[in-house]
Amino acid sequence: MDGPASASPIDEDATGTPIAAVNEATRSIEFYPSPKPGRTWKPTKRWRPISSWGGGVDVKLRPGGPYGGRVLAIADDASGYVAVYTYPGLKRKWSAHAGRGRSANVHGVEFLPDGNVAIADAAGEDGGSIRILSRRGAKVLTRRAFPGAHEVLYDPSLRALWAIGNDRLTKYPYRSGDLGSPVDYKLPRSSAHAASKNVPSFGHDVQPVYGHRDRLWIVTSGGVTQFSKNASRRCRLVPTEVNWPRPHLDGAGRRYCNDFPGAATLNAGNPTPDHTGSYRRFPKSIGNDPATGRVLLTFPAPAPGYHSWTTPYAGLYTPPGWHPVELTPNRTKTAYYRARWLIPAYQ
Repeated sequence: MDGPASASPIDEDATGTPIAAVNEATRSIEFYPSPKPGRTWKPTKRWRPISSWGGGVDVKLRPGGPYGGRVLAIADDASGYVAVYTYPGLKRKWSAHAGRGRSANVHGVEFLPDGNVAIADAAGEDGGSIRILSRRGAKVLTRRAFPGAHEVLYDPSLRALWAIGNDRLTKYPYRSGDLGSPVDYKLPRSSAHAASKNVPSFGHDVQPVYGHRDRLWIVTSGGVTQFSKNASRRCRLVPTEVNWPRPHLDGAGRRYCNDFPGAATLNAGNPTPDHTGSYRRFPKSIGNDPATGRVLLTFPAPAPGYHSWTTPYAGLYTPPGWHPVELTPNRTKTAYYRARWLIPAYQ
């Protein structure tokens, strides 16, 4: 049975932006108040939308479009369930099963202003795809092959859908369920291998940089950077442990920029090298809170018994020092994949 029948309103903390996280350990979406120094971090609510929900891969708060108010767009790889629910009421407005198993690997979801839903699927005969599902009946309106598709993001300033996958970031003009001709931007190649080998960095997340409409957060297995939409001038690349992106390659220093506060700390890397000899963290999600300037980041550090892409805590980075604070209600029963600020805006 769907969850709304037992759902209760979620109280937002007027002093800061609340957070939602997908947790494999509790097989639920968890809602948290804005973090406060010295206060224990506990969920105000755990919510399982359907009985087969496996923990989830994505959750976003969005303007409600044709539904009015605000909505949550949610996705779960284990069940293939993608849906739109009211927020904070958690009443289902739309849902579909986008596939599961080897034929599908849903990683990202986006609610579009017209009520249609975009999904990023990392599996399938083309190695992945971007799909637009109709608000009415969940019919597939548009499908584009996209290897390793992991996330989609609507950009109202450009009336476009951004998508990130194995080796590229792509901008698709969007109108009434249709995706226009793509504009591709190569992701900076992996710094764990010689540049001549052209090894992809494998994109995981693309999110708005709130407060800077020209910029997008870009998360790959190589690290964290920002993308400039207009690339009107050169930008700095600060040294980091992951050495990514590499200067003068693949648009680094103009399209891809590391001149944001906290860049070195966010890319501090693992404490020991992985099997490739790099210091990559394999980060999974990122976002900044416009109210406080804080950054929320997840990267794998799995608790025993859970998938390798999960973590028992979310990392909170606060200016000016940017020293991470580990947010977790319980290290043995927490396995986050992504954690999001509940900001009801696209940018």
